[in-house]
Amino acid sequence: ACHAAGGNVVNPAKTLQKASLQRDNVFDVDALYNIVYNGQRQMPGFGETCAPRGQCTFGPRLPDEEVRAVAEYVQAQAEAS
Repeated sequence: ACHAAGGNVVNPAKTLQKASLQRDNVFDVDALYNIVYNGQRQMPGFGETCAPRGQCTFGPRLPDEEVRAVAEYVQAQAEAS
């Protein structure tokens, strides 16, 4: 729910809109994958081997193919926005 409608409830300047992702140099799938897998700043990582523990979600972890699917979905949605 942190990114409802492509926004960001934690940091409103860091949205999932295309312009924001391009500004932050994370509009390609590999960069998005790394953020989803390992986390970055306030966003926790969701990858199976994400480390250090404090940077990662305390909830369920995602296998690589699901992290890749999330990254591809984010890019596709941003491209459509």
